[in-house]
Amino acid sequence: MDKFVKNCRALLEKITMQYDANWIAFSGGLDSSILGQIKKDQDLNALTIIAKDFIGTDLSYSQIIGKHIGIPLELKYVSINEMLDAIKGTIKILKNFNDIEIRNSIVSYIYLNVLKKKI
Repeated sequence: MDKFVKNCRALLEKITMQYDANWIAFSGGLDSSILGQIKKDQDLNALTIIAKDFIGTDLSYSQIIGKHIGIPLELKYVSINEMLDAIKGTIKILKNFNDIEIRNSIVSYIYLNVLKKKI
């Protein structure tokens, strides 16, 4: 198992080193935590999107993991109106009304719009 884990880490490091992105969408879940750990020494910043009206587990998990691995974490609280606007924007981009695709893409839409304003 150790060899498998080492091989996975080496592969992920090799892949991520090819990209100079210094922001990640960070939920504190498995995927973003692994990426955060691998990229933490490369001037990495993390952004967590939080719904103002429904504080889910992403807030606490992202704060705990961000502190543990030592990456700067920015929180973006979004209102219900911002989420509704994101739904509209997501539908325009996806060109469909598949509720699962829309739901899974809203956070990415908000995340990219936040970063767009930073540049």
